[in-house]
This record gives sequence, C-alpha cells and structure tokens, in this order.
Amino acid sequence: MIKPAENTPHDQPRRSVLLALAWYDYRAHIGASRYALEHGWHLDATMAQSNEFAHGWQGDGILCKLGCTKLHPDYLQFVQDLALPAVDLSVFGQDIGLPSLEFDPYDIAGVARDHFFERGLHHFAFFPDDNNPPIRIRKDAYVKTLAKQGHDAHLIPAFTDQTKEKAWQQAAKDLGEHLLTLPRPLGVLCFSDEWGLKVLEACQRVGLSVPEDVAVLGINNNTLVCESLSTPLSSVMLDMEAWAYEACRMLDRLMDGGPAPKGLTPFPTAGVVTRRSTDVVATDHPEVAKAVAFIASNYHRPIGVDDVVEATRMTRPGLKRAFSKNLRRSIREEIQRVRLRHIKRLLIETDYTLETIAKEVGLAGARQLHQTFNRVEPLTPRQYRLQHRDPDPRRRG
Repeated sequence: MIKPAENTPHDQPRRSVLLALAWYDYRAHIGASRYALEHGWHLDATMAQSNEFAHGWQGDGILCKLGCTKLHPDYLQFVQDLALPAVDLSVFGQDIGLPSLEFDPYDIAGVARDHFFERGLHHFAFFPDDNNPPIRIRKDAYVKTLAKQGHDAHLIPAFTDQTKEKAWQQAAKDLGEHLLTLPRPLGVLCFSDEWGLKVLEACQRVGLSVPEDVAVLGINNNTLVCESLSTPLSSVMLDMEAWAYEACRMLDRLMDGGPAPKGLTPFPTAGVVTRRSTDVVATDHPEVAKAVAFIASNYHRPIGVDDVVEATRMTRPGLKRAFSKNLRRSIREEIQRVRLRHIKRLLIETDYTLETIAKEVGLAGARQLHQTFNRVEPLTPRQYRLQHRDPDPRRRG
C-alpha cells in the first residue's frame, strides 16, 4: 500500500487535481493515483470516465487528454474555460500552448521495425492511412524509420461504408481484399490494438493466415483486447502508469509556478509483447526455416548451435552463413532471442522464481538466466517483472 508523502504538512491545503479524459485507460488512472497518494493530492476522477462536464470546477490543476485519434473540441473548451495549470496526455494540447506528453512515435517505429526485422520480414505496412494528427504522426515516423533502412511502407486506407446496415461487414471485406493485393509475408503496424483487431478480422474474412501471411502488431498492449482474441495480438507496450505519473510530475511543477515545457515532450516505449499474431520467422531458405522451427520447438531444452546444425542438412559454416544472410543474426542469437522472449513472458505472466523460469527455457539456473537477460536488457529480470507485469494477479498464471 502506497502512503502519502510524509513531508506534506497536515495544515497545508491539499492540491486538488481534476482528471478530464476524453479517452480512458485504467493504467493511466493508476499512475495518476499513485502520484496523488505519494504527494498528498486530492485526485478528482469526476471526468475520468464520464462525458458529463464539471463546469465551474474549482481546484489547482488539470490532467487532461483532449483526444485519442482526433480532438474533442468540447474537452478543449472546458479546459480553456477553467484557465488552470494543465498538462495534456495527447498531441493536441501543444497547439493551444498546453504542455503535452505523448509516447515517442520514433521510438514506437523503431521497436516495431526491429520486431519485424527479427522475424525476417521484408514487406511492411501501416494501418490506417489517416490524417488525424495522432495517427499521422505515428505513420510518418514509421515510414521514415523504414526508409532509413531502404524499405517502403504500404499505407492501408481506413475502409468505411456509408450504409449503416452493412458498415462493419463491408469495411472488413474491403480491408481484406486490399490486404490480398499487398506482397507477402507482410508486417502490419497498426495505430492501436483496436485497429489491429480490424486487420485480424479482415485476414480471417479473406483467408489470409496470421502470422504466416500477415504479421499484425498493435500499439498499447491493452491485455483486455490483445489476449481475448482467437489469434492473440502482439503489441508495442506503452507504460501508461509511468506516462501518467510523469505527466503529474510536470503538472506539479506548473502548479508550483515553474515554466511550462514548450511543444510536445516524447515519452519512451517499453518494448514489444510478442503473442501469436507475429510469432513467425519469415524465410525462403528451407534449411534456415527448418533450423528456426527446431529452435522454436526445443528452446526449453539445453540446446546449442551443434544441435541446431544436426537438425538440418547443412554444415555448420554453411548454416551460419545462411542465417546471417537471411535473418541478419547468428544461430546463437536466434536461440537467445527465442529464450529471452519466453523469459519475458514468464516474468510478466507468472510468479515463477528465476530458477523455475531458467529450467522452463533450457538454462542451467538463475545465474545463466541473468547473463542471458542482461546481454540485451538494461533492467534486471526482477526490475523488468516489476515494471511490466499486469497489476491484477487474476490475469497472471
């Protein structure tokens, strides 16, 4: 249990802060609540999940989100009318001079690109192709990030149908038929998990296999969306709690009379949570594909490079060259990549000890797990677990 800051004098009035959110996520609410408890705030959640505006509200500051995919003018007007210090959790506040904190689109693009590259993909797309600022900013960052590596990104329209009776069915059909025209295997980055769901439904409608034909990657890692699907959705993890907590810190400085940050302040992502929708390694080389399948099926055993070579019809030097050419990594790196993915999954989804997790992924013990983990991660396994796991134990194994 988090206690209010002990250095807050009892006779000092508590700051009252309003949550005015045009788009709600419980994790952001948790982050704001944690800051409020630690710093002695009264956090008013009247408008956290309601469109009933608290006109005339009196307090010290506002943590707002003026929109998700598009601006909500009524929220903008409400915040302007109150004329209090405010921080916006979107890209829209910067246009009216509000400090704005949003997830870094180039960081999102970079981790998505690397995720697809690790799977040997050479064809990429973004969905939807939309000019509303939040979508456009992520789309443009993804296009530019891929262009630096010599790749294009196909931009997929946001199909809609004007006849309300068949709007959903027709949009899914149009999207599926468009996906059929694109080169495969294809990696599709979606603006959010909800947009990723649309791609999964469209693929199912036209018979495209996920992830073999189309690998689908969402953004946000909303487990309520990603894990309730017939094909669980991989997603770029956005640490909503830390994001809202940092926004509260910015707001506290404003209420203290500090200068307002200009423009948009970017906030880093927390990597990718891999699920079935991108759990594929795309390669046209049959022996590399056989080796990759062997690793995927045997990572829980203490296998090494020699074991992988024996599962193919190639020599060790030949297979090493084929891995480097087709996957841009070595055989050993592929073994470590697969093991690390499962280590992360077990850290997040279970309460297993490090010794137990090590045995589950074919390692000798916790010490070797630490060595494997720390080759690529700046956090220790324990820190990673604390930072990324679901706060609700009912959703863990």
